[in-house]
Amino acid sequence: MVNPRENISEKIKSSYKSLMRVNTLGWIISVCMLMLLLRVAYLQVIKGNYYKKQADENCTTIEKIPAARGEIFDRNYIPLVTNKPSYTFGIIPKYFAQNTDRKKALDSLAAILDMSPDDIEQKISRAGTASNFILSQIPVKRDISEKEFALLEEKKIEISGLTVTQEPIRRYDNKNLASHILGYVGEIGDDQMKQTRYKDARAAGDIIGQTGIENFYDEVLRGQDGQKLILTDASGKQKEIIKTIPPVQGKNLVLTIDSRLQRFAENLLIKHNYRGVIIAQDPRSGEIMCMASEPDFNLQYFSGGVDTKEWKNLLRNKAYPLTNRAVQGLYSPGSIFKVAVGSGALNENVITTKDTFLCEGIYWIKTWPYKCWKRAGHGWMDFYHAVAESCDIYFYKVGLKMKVELLNKYGTMFGLGEKTGIDLPGEKAGLVPSREWKLREDRSPWFPGNTVMMAIGQGYVTATPLQIMNIMTVMANSGFVMVPHLLKAVTLDGRRIDSLYTPSKLFQVDVKPDVIHTMNAALKLDVMTSYGTGHKARVEGLTAAGKTATVENPHGDNHAMFVGYAPFDKPELVVYVLIEFGGGGGEAAAPLAGEIFQYYFNTLRDK
Repeated sequence: MVNPRENISEKIKSSYKSLMRVNTLGWIISVCMLMLLLRVAYLQVIKGNYYKKQADENCTTIEKIPAARGEIFDRNYIPLVTNKPSYTFGIIPKYFAQNTDRKKALDSLAAILDMSPDDIEQKISRAGTASNFILSQIPVKRDISEKEFALLEEKKIEISGLTVTQEPIRRYDNKNLASHILGYVGEIGDDQMKQTRYKDARAAGDIIGQTGIENFYDEVLRGQDGQKLILTDASGKQKEIIKTIPPVQGKNLVLTIDSRLQRFAENLLIKHNYRGVIIAQDPRSGEIMCMASEPDFNLQYFSGGVDTKEWKNLLRNKAYPLTNRAVQGLYSPGSIFKVAVGSGALNENVITTKDTFLCEGIYWIKTWPYKCWKRAGHGWMDFYHAVAESCDIYFYKVGLKMKVELLNKYGTMFGLGEKTGIDLPGEKAGLVPSREWKLREDRSPWFPGNTVMMAIGQGYVTATPLQIMNIMTVMANSGFVMVPHLLKAVTLDGRRIDSLYTPSKLFQVDVKPDVIHTMNAALKLDVMTSYGTGHKARVEGLTAAGKTATVENPHGDNHAMFVGYAPFDKPELVVYVLIEFGGGGGEAAAPLAGEIFQYYFNTLRDK
């Protein structure tokens, strides 16, 4: 039998032992907490300044690794624009601010770079003061010389915040070739940084396409920049590369142009010292085979950034070499507009091919004389001869029968007054006037004199060379026009196809097939007969059709134009030629078109 007193005693002993274990654990925890607190106090109070200094002296600098832009090739994969390595001098704003004598540092750098201190300061200030910029380098000058490279490396010792990095820049071995088509690149501007299309290139100093194909397909060409995260000390000196993210090169472009035909067309204009335009297009697909605009400019000046001296010279040049006349120049279409007028008159049954009008060299509307280009007159003209010999008075009388409403209808139907949608920036729309337009803009009614001038493509009618060419493209395609384009394909490394351009129809005219057949027969006479104004475009063994224009110019001599297509039965090439201040279209423009036909069909095709 258990004694109750002994049971109570055992319970007291057990409780006492448990209490002692809890007390021991409590003391152990208390000692650990005390030691931890002492360590924290030691680190924060005694060693705090030391570790703060250590942290301040180590920063992570972001060094951008610029991606190479995609390269550009012609239709035969001949390189037009490639890349080359270069060195870019830059400044890291945070570290540059540590220089005690900022003015002295700027003056020293300006002397090396052949820049003004203000220009360098402006480059730095454009970067802003946001935290995502202050540890990134700001490009100051690209494509520095070997001498500049050596001097800047020496300056790194005495000036904080300097960087010299390798960067791919554009290489233009062909200099002026297709300069208006290709365009140039440059640093992104303040206004461009706000645009949505440049959301991936919004840092000061980033390179984007400014004009031409470089601009239109900038997102395709640009690529994706890489990054290098570098651990540096307080003065910006590299201690360790933490991480590297490699750049991704942009995609390549294969264009529709044939560089051989492009060079031939440009040389034709240069040889004759002509200012003007030559365009050649495959009407079946809308592919632009060449697009020469003279004067042009040397792309090498834009390789590593705009050469300031050359840029000023280009801007001061009254011949406007930076303007792509093919899509940005506005001209009266002259007698080429008669193709739309004649087609409209036949289609609306205003005239028939048998109707004749007398040309005596001058036509009077009350007291106002309107002359034909042939001062002696053409005599009695039917439709075919009026087109082939480009009789103005015949079309004066046709225009008066049609009135401005039909002239506007068919001018618009043949593509004037609307952009073509070509893949180049800055295209202009031109104008097809109407009675309402004149009343609104001029605050005056439409007069018969306005009608006769519009009937021969003069007066208020304006169009780009590309639009004027499309009037003939309608005839070459028997009624429709494809969207003119310069892109053939987007490729990756090793010519791997990423995507192909899909041709599409721009418009189709609402004109009866027999009317187009009749007009084409008349256009054939223009080139293939001795009396046709375009006979100097004729090439032996090749049947072609076309139309000349001698366009009155209030600023000087007449502009000369010709547009035609060949072969007549199965058109493969439409050629347009404009010679500013060239005089007669048959004398100046038609022969150049003949040379283009000769070179293409006898030298390039099937080779």
